Amino acid sequence: MSHVVILGAGFGGLAAATELRAVLPENDRITVVDRRDEFFVGWAKLWDLGGVRSLVDGTRSLRTLGDRGITVERSEVQAIDPQSRTVRTSAGTLEADAVLVALGAGPSPAHRAWLDRDGAHDLYDHAALPAMHEALEAIRSGRVVVAILGGPFKCPPAPYEAALLVDERLRERGVRDDVEVVVVTPQPMTLPAAGVDASRYVASHLDQRGIALREASRVVDVGDGALNLDGGGEIAFDVLLGVPANVAPPVVAPLAGASGWIEPDRHTLATSFDRVYAVGDCTHIPNALGALPMAGVFAAAEGEVAARNILADLGHGDGDRFDGHGHCFLELPGRKVAFVQGDFYADPPAVELTDATDELFAQKMAAERDLLDAWLPVR
Repeated sequence: MSHVVILGAGFGGLAAATELRAVLPENDRITVVDRRDEFFVGWAKLWDLGGVRSLVDGTRSLRTLGDRGITVERSEVQAIDPQSRTVRTSAGTLEADAVLVALGAGPSPAHRAWLDRDGAHDLYDHAALPAMHEALEAIRSGRVVVAILGGPFKCPPAPYEAALLVDERLRERGVRDDVEVVVVTPQPMTLPAAGVDASRYVASHLDQRGIALREASRVVDVGDGALNLDGGGEIAFDVLLGVPANVAPPVVAPLAGASGWIEPDRHTLATSFDRVYAVGDCTHIPNALGALPMAGVFAAAEGEVAARNILADLGHGDGDRFDGHGHCFLELPGRKVAFVQGDFYADPPAVELTDATDELFAQKMAAERDLLDAWLPVR
């Protein structure tokens, strides 16, 4: 009887657990460890922020994994011994025949401290949604700033989508003429990972809505009501929606490479330790532009490939290889969505962008529903 331990119940972990359970014999064990007891697709936070739909309506309990013979342990991962494939958690010790590390990434402690300032909020923290709603409903004049504080950061399009959603909400309230909206990024363009054309496309939509874009602007601190920039400038704000840089969980240090992140084989997702794999935001997977973006679609695809390779290790199937293909739904005003897709392993990445349509917005909503139903079906 085999035992596979999956650390993390995000996109990568849930995709892997689903793939494994579909193939492994019933008496083989799968244990998923996560400190949370629920899951939602990340872009649903922006739907909540923009008044499209409540986050609660897109949230599923991880306990439904138990209905499919997958054990869920709600605990903190405290230590990983990749040599022996042993994991110590706050609930005890797990010994595994194979381990998949899919622990994601967390906000930089320094940036988290910056976002404790008055008027500042972590755009990606779902617990901050009520405070962000309150701030955006209260503002009548002044400036809302969406600021990328550093990199790498999750979901590259999200800050720009958030700015456009804020613009829409302020227009609905009739106060947009008195409230400036500004986006600040340290990057030279909006979406470097998707290329020049996609970056210009996003920038043009910001411009059409009167949203100021400050590219190549590196924030070095957040003071009281102002971003302090490298070189001595500052940008005042009344409401700040900040995007913190991410750091690898300290617990992955025994597997980490020179980058500070886990560096698995970019095709098999295998680490240098036997039957230990890693996927998603806790990894650094190189491509021609540096590394794959931190995006759920990559984590899910990697999770499926890693699961098939674990199955091969355990005598089930021939394994698989991740080819670097990915896609993204880019949400624009009027509940329209553009679609970005391509080969992110190509040099340079070969990325295509469709124009935004109502149909693609419907497809984005369907994609969320399909993922939830595949990973956490409700009886």
